[in-house]
Amino acid sequence: MNQAASLSIYSHTSLTEALSMPVSVVNKFFKCKPFDDWRKGKESELKLQVAIVNRLNSVISACGVVAKTIASVIRR
Repeated sequence: MNQAASLSIYSHTSLTEALSMPVSVVNKFFKCKPFDDWRKGKESELKLQVAIVNRLNSVISACGVVAKTIASVIRR
């Protein structure tokens, strides 16, 4: 069932079709080079998104430091 569900998700195959496929065909799908390339592409996209979020987090932190610095200067 897990492999059929995964096949349904990753290949946009209906669950009914995925359940009717032989296990050997499903295994070949997940072991083929195009699927591996697709998976690596998705991993690259996620790494890029994480890098963007980390950069934004750094900018937000820097804005907080600037705001605190300005607030302390104004209080003097």
